[in-house]
This record gives sequence, structure tokens and C-alpha cells, in this order.
Amino acid sequence: MFHPLMNDKLGDVFVGEWPKGESPIAADSCYFDQKVPVLARSDSGLELQRVSDTQMLVKISESVFEEFEEVATTELESEESATEQPKTRRAPLLGVHNDMHCWLRLNFSQGAPAWLTENAWQHSAEGQIAIFENMLLSAGMQIRLVGEYLSWLSDPLTNLCPRPVLQNKLSMLSENYSVGLVMLHCIDFHQINKKFGHEFGDNVIREIAQNLKEVTREGDILSRFGGALFGVGFPVNEKTDVASLAKKLQGILQQKQYLEGAINIAFDIGAAIVEYDEGIDKANERSSTLISRADQALKVAQQENQPSIITWQNDDFRLYQQQFNYLGGIFTADTITDYRNMLLLWDISSLIADKHDFSQLSQSVVQRLAQTFDFTCGGIIGGDDEAKHNFKYSIDDSDNAIELTTKDSAYLSEIKQMQKSVVETKKPSERYIGDAMILVLPLEIESQDCFFICGNAERFEVKHDTKVLLSGLTRQLGKALRRSRLEEELNRKLESQNEQLQNELAQLKVGLQVSSIIYRSDAMENLMKHTKRAAMTDTTVLVTGESGTGKERLINALHQMGNRSDKPFVIVDCGSIPETLIESELFGYVKGAFTGAQNTSSGKVLDANGGVLVLDEIGELPLNMQTKLLRFVQEKHFTPVGGNKLISVDVKIIAVTNRDLAHEVELGNFRKDLYYRLNVLTLHNPPLRDRADDIALLSTHFLNKFAQQFKVEKRSLSPQALQKMYQYSWPGNIRELENRLMQATLMCEGSVIEWELLNIEEQPQTPITSDNVRQVANHALNNQSSSVHSASDDIASTSRSLPENPTPAPIHAAEDNTLTFIHSEDCLAHLLEVFKQQLATAGQHPRFFNAPFGTWIEEELIIKTYLATDRKMRLTAARLSISQSTARRKVDKIIAETEHSPSERPQGWESISEALVPIATGQLFIANCVAKIKLVVLESILSTPVYSMAQAAEMLGVSEPTFYKLKKELESLSN
Repeated sequence: MFHPLMNDKLGDVFVGEWPKGESPIAADSCYFDQKVPVLARSDSGLELQRVSDTQMLVKISESVFEEFEEVATTELESEESATEQPKTRRAPLLGVHNDMHCWLRLNFSQGAPAWLTENAWQHSAEGQIAIFENMLLSAGMQIRLVGEYLSWLSDPLTNLCPRPVLQNKLSMLSENYSVGLVMLHCIDFHQINKKFGHEFGDNVIREIAQNLKEVTREGDILSRFGGALFGVGFPVNEKTDVASLAKKLQGILQQKQYLEGAINIAFDIGAAIVEYDEGIDKANERSSTLISRADQALKVAQQENQPSIITWQNDDFRLYQQQFNYLGGIFTADTITDYRNMLLLWDISSLIADKHDFSQLSQSVVQRLAQTFDFTCGGIIGGDDEAKHNFKYSIDDSDNAIELTTKDSAYLSEIKQMQKSVVETKKPSERYIGDAMILVLPLEIESQDCFFICGNAERFEVKHDTKVLLSGLTRQLGKALRRSRLEEELNRKLESQNEQLQNELAQLKVGLQVSSIIYRSDAMENLMKHTKRAAMTDTTVLVTGESGTGKERLINALHQMGNRSDKPFVIVDCGSIPETLIESELFGYVKGAFTGAQNTSSGKVLDANGGVLVLDEIGELPLNMQTKLLRFVQEKHFTPVGGNKLISVDVKIIAVTNRDLAHEVELGNFRKDLYYRLNVLTLHNPPLRDRADDIALLSTHFLNKFAQQFKVEKRSLSPQALQKMYQYSWPGNIRELENRLMQATLMCEGSVIEWELLNIEEQPQTPITSDNVRQVANHALNNQSSSVHSASDDIASTSRSLPENPTPAPIHAAEDNTLTFIHSEDCLAHLLEVFKQQLATAGQHPRFFNAPFGTWIEEELIIKTYLATDRKMRLTAARLSISQSTARRKVDKIIAETEHSPSERPQGWESISEALVPIATGQLFIANCVAKIKLVVLESILSTPVYSMAQAAEMLGVSEPTFYKLKKELESLSN
């Protein structure tokens, strides 16, 4: 500083840090030497002390401003303000204390002036001392302003310079030197915040900054970009090894411990250099390029699985590679430009998100760019559909994007030439033609499309940050274009698929009309969905179901809905052909193959070539014929009887049976390998009792049919008749329903059919007492017998000893033991309570800890029902809502297990036996009763403490997958 009144005797004034080795500070508490007198005046705030003949130390004190002194509040107000103010992660700025001090050191070339003495200082308020005093106070004010400005330019948490200041300093440094930049990022810093809290995270940031200050050189530029991202800029010479410098920096920082030794931190580092003679003319572009390169290198380092150091190399990196975040290059040292770029980025990102029509989107993007940059035309050029879609626009005087004018179209030929180079290199290209400047950028969507802007070279200046910004925006625009094309292609495919589905639906309707399958129940809905899928394949299909369920109509539907609907449809009834003729009937024979074979016969298989072959009642096929059929099913070729030439055919095989083939395999009546060959796709036609919702619909159909057939008035069912039909088990299924309604139509004299006209006999019941049923179960299961006899003998002898007309034991019996009518819900609820009590008493006993209670109850119900129906398997199956083959298999299994290994039941089992009596005797009919009782048992088990779901599955008597399936079904019913 200089002032003429000092007579040129004032040398230097240092503002900020003292030069090394010259600081006059002896201790933090007091800068003045206590032994040397101090020149001070209380009213001026100035204090001076002579350090030597040529040096003086000045302390300038400034009181705080008056508006900052009103900080006192009541205790209540302090508490309220503490709760109302939200917490912030930003480090607090240093507050203004009561007094603020700054220090000056004055160097005099020829010693201090004579008038600057203690007496003159104390008594003179005018002249030289007054002017000198005002000058010092002004210097103090300038120091404070400079300090405040520097604090605003620095990061408040670490006092390091922010990115704009770093970029500005690198620009100035690059004017004379090659410059380097190392960017460091703390790995998993968010985990530190999450584990310790943001306050400790801020402490870690401060410690990292302090460590950087300690290990870097004095002239290095330290910066914090934000978060846990730091940068170190420095001049570079031919001896500087940036990679070694980055490695040394990483090693030192990672050896340090943070938060007082609580944690260690790892760092990823990206390093880059911009050479002085690299060919980048402008200093701000050199600094932006340097930051972009270091950012790219850091991004690659962060993709590694361990802390890494990556140095930017020209052969390995490109400035505009898609995988790198282009945001790093759009920031400059100019805050106004940064704000403009960020606002433009936000606006165009919003347009891309909101606009779905790409034509409108491209026009809006070009128009928005024109509001920021001064150009005359822009848009998208190239691509296969350029003739179909026009995305090129001119900018009018109001900055609106309009259709490309003839004047601007003159640049298209030049733009197309530039497009070829841009597509090959995938780099932006700019060219000057007269006073016009053309910029072409790749969309980078693996197509020929490029984005172009053309404008006056004087008004449209393309800087480095502008290129980076436009490159990023055009990449996003390219993604939107690709999305638009994919949507167009998807819409075309959807239209084609919709047309195909309409055709398939029409074919399905025709097939259903032809097959005359009538239904509305969910069971049949699922069956028809599977039937449609099975019809569209050439895979072998196995159709199962009880007699009279409509299997023939189902196989007709398979033929009509399939791709062989116009091909042969041959049905072979395996049960009606004699065993000696079945081979020749299927495969044909040659002339003279056997006695009476006077001509050659092609056989049913060859007749069905190209179409569908139905093997009806395949369960009746003899074993020796099953072997030959297996070979045909596997290879699709055969040899006629008496022939020696293989004949190949193309047929779709549909096997039909009313037997349980799995059980037949166990009994040895059906080959296991043939069963697996046929059981590829299985369609099970449910019995009528499992599709009770279809009874009314089927009845209406049959009554209409018979009214037309017999030329009589259309009949209808009375509500009482329909209700009883719902309760009837229909052992003959749809065939029985059709016959009953035909008979009723002929016999009915009016228009309403009552239940009696259906001529359905009440299901025979063998009423027994609970004591006798318990006796039957005990004998059948041999639970309490000291010696094991044949279960069948026990069952037979016990059933013969039953009284002729005993009174059945009710679930809810009155005191006089008379039967009280109950509904099925009451029965199941009572069984639930009884079984819960059984579990409470017997479930904790070591012998019955994991007992299969579910299996025992099912066996109890089956054997009771079997004995109550006088061992009639058809009635047993109907009463239990299961197939006859399943009923037969389960009864045989129970008898066999009873003969070989009788199992003991827990005490109190009689109560469960009594609860099952109404179902076993037929007093109540519960559809799917075996399955519903299984759910009741499951609910009971889940209501008691179990150690695991595996134990619960074992108690239910099923596998774990089946247990979870039943559990899910129970939960859906509860909801």
C-alpha cells in the first residue's frame, strides 16, 4: 500500500497469510510483545507496536454492527427456535464476534517517521496522524471485504475452492504450462453417513481436506466438487509422472485413519493432463477438457471392483463416449453460463419426458434451443425413414420452429457430406461455409441419423461447454427417436397380433359351436383354456374323466380348434375291438397275413395320416398290444400285420380313458412307459358334481333340445327340483342328467317339471349309530385289537352285525338324543372344534407329536363311508365327491395297511369319528368333502403352536409343497 504523506517510507503491506519464516505471531492468545509499549487510542480502534527500527505491527479492531447485537432471546424462545429450525448438512459460516481484529505489518525502508511516536500518537488527532489513522482503518475494511469474498468463493465445509474457481485457476495456469488434474472420490461415503450420521460424515470430509493440504505442494490447487469428490490441480513438466503422483496420493490418504481411528477409507482416482501445445486454443476450453478427461478416468475407476487409479489416455477415451456423464463438461467458471446450461438441460429433459409424438418433440427441442443459441435452422437428418418423416426446421424471427425453408435447404447437401464422417467417427463435426457455421452431432443410436444446427458464424459461437451440452442433449433425443420407432414397430406388431387373435377367436367360436360344449363354471373355463392351448400343438393329449362327463365332445373341440381341423379325424374304440383283431384294426394288414385276409387293409392309423387319431378307452388295451402301441407313439411309424415295410405317418394322438391310469400302472394293468408317453398334456373332464354351476345351464339346453325333438311345449324346472338337483351327486354325470330330463319331458303334462318326474331314487343310505360306526372303524383299522385279523373280514362281520334301522348319532344332539338338522357349514365347524380339542390333548403327547392327523381323518371318513354304503364303491365315490378309481385305490390301501401295520389312535378319537358320521351315512352331502375336510384339519393345525411348517405338513399328512398350496388356498378363502 502507498500513501504520499508517508514520504515513500512505507514499504509493503501483507494481506492474508504471512510469508514463511516471517510471521510475528508468538502465541495464539497475544500477538503483541508484552515487554514493548503499545501505541493505542481507545476511540480509534488502532494499536501499534514497534517491532524494530524499520517494522511496526498494527492491530485494527472493529466492533460488530449494531443489527448483529440483538441475539438475546428468552429461554422459551430459544427452545422453540431450536425445534422449529430444520437441521442442515451445510457447515455453519463463522459468526461475527463482539470485536473483529485484523493485523498489518508495516515495513519502512529508512525507519519509522519521527512523528509516529508515543506522545504524538496519544495527543494528536489532526494532520498526518489523522490521515494515517484513516488509511489504516480503510486498509482494515479492505482486508475484511477480501476475507469475506474469499469465504464466499471457498467451500464452507473445507475452505477449499469450488469447481468454478478451480476451472478459472486451471485456465490461467494453462496459459503458460501444461496442467494436470487428479480427481479423488471416497468409496461408499454414503455408508458412512448412513452408519454414523451426517455430522460425522462432515467431519470425515474435513479430515480428508486437511490431509490433502498436508500432502500437496504449496502451489497446488485444491478443490472440493461436492460430496466426497475432491480435485488437485497442478502444473506439469516433462518429469512429472501423473500416475505415480496419483498412486502416492492414494496410498497416503488410505493409510490415514478417520474419526479418531474408527474407520479407514478407500479412494478411486482419475487423472488427466492437457499439454500446453496440444492444439486447444482457448484457455477455458483447456480447463474444461482437463476436467472432462479426469472425470472420464474417474468413472472408469469407479467401475472396478477395488480401489483403482485410471489415467486418461487418448487412445482409450473419447470425449463424447456415451457411457460417460456429460454433465461434467457443461460447467464453466461463468455462473451465468452454468445457469443457462442447467436451465436448458432441465427444459429439454422435461420436453423429452412429456412429449410422446416425436415430430412434436423434435420441433419443440429445436425451438427451445433457438431461444438460447442464435441459429437459423436445425433438426435431424439421415435415417432410412427420412422420406417418411421430416424433422428439419427453420427458425423464424420470433424464434419459432417452422418447416425448413428453401433458403435453408441449400445447406442440406453439405450437411449430408458431414453426416458420413460423423457416423463413422461418432464425433461432432463443425464446418464454416462463407459466413455460416454448421455443427453436426451423432445421435448414437446405431443408425445414420444425426442432429444438425446451422447459423451465422458471428452470432452462433460454439464453445467447448456448448459442444458437450449439445452432445448430451442429442444423445437423449436419439434415445427418444429410437423409442418412437420401437413404439411404431410394436404398434404394427400389436395390430397384426390383434388381427390374428380375432381370427383365432372366430375359429374358437366355430369350434365351440361345433363341439357343443356348454358351461359357465370356473372349472370348465380353465379346462377350455387348456384345451385351446393343447389344440394348437401336435403333442399327444390324454383326456380323462368319468363316464358321461362329455369326453367325446372335448376331443371334438380339440380337433375343431386345432390346426388339423380340415384333416382326417379317426376314432378307435379300443374297448369294443376283440383282442385278436385290435392290431390289424389299428395298423392294417397285407394280403394273406392271416386266414381270411384276402385283401390289403390300410388300418385306422394310416387313415388318420395328417390328421388326428383318437384312441378311446385306451385303458382297456391288452398289455401285449400296449408294447406295440408304445413303439408307434415314440417313433410315429409302424409295420402292418404280415408286412415287413415300415410306414411313417404324421398324426396327432389323443388318448381317452375313464380309468385312473396311474392306479392301473401300480396294479400292473398298464405299462408305465406307455403311460408317461401318453401323459404329456392331460385334460381332465370334471364330473358334474364338481361343476354344479353348469346344471341349470345344461338343463335349459337339454329341455330346449327335447322340446324341438319331440315337438312339445318347452318345459322348465321348478325351484325345488333345481335345488335338489344341485344336492344330487349325479354318478352318471351329464349322460344321466340328459336321460333324466328326456324322461321328464315326455312324462310331464304341464310346463313345469317337478323333482318326482326326474325319477331319481334317493341315494341309498345305511344309517348306523355312532357307536357302531366307531366299532366298524376300530375293527377295520384294528386299533384296539390284540391280534390282527383280515380287515376285510372284520369289515364284513361288523357290517352284518349292524341293527336294521338304528338312529344316527347327531353332531348337535339334544338331551333326548334326537337328531337335530344341521347344515354342511355346521358339520365342518363342529369338526373344526372337535379336532382342535383333539390336538390340544393328544398333539403334545410324545407318541403323537408329529402324527399324520390329516391322513387319519381322511382314512376314517373313507372307511366309514365305504361300510355305510354296504361296500358299494360307486356310492362311496359319489358320497365323497371323488372318482370310483380313487375311492377303490384308497379303500384297498387302507385295508392293506390295516392288515400289515395297524396304527394306534390317540385317546378321545371317538369324538372325531362321531363328527364324521353325518357325512359317511349320507345325511349331509358336501361337495368336495375330502378336500374341504383337509382344509379344516389344516386350519386346526395352524391354530395350534407348531415348531415349523415342516412339522405342520407332517401332521397334515402331505408334502411341504402341497402344504403351502393348501395354506394359500385356505388364506384365499379366509379373505
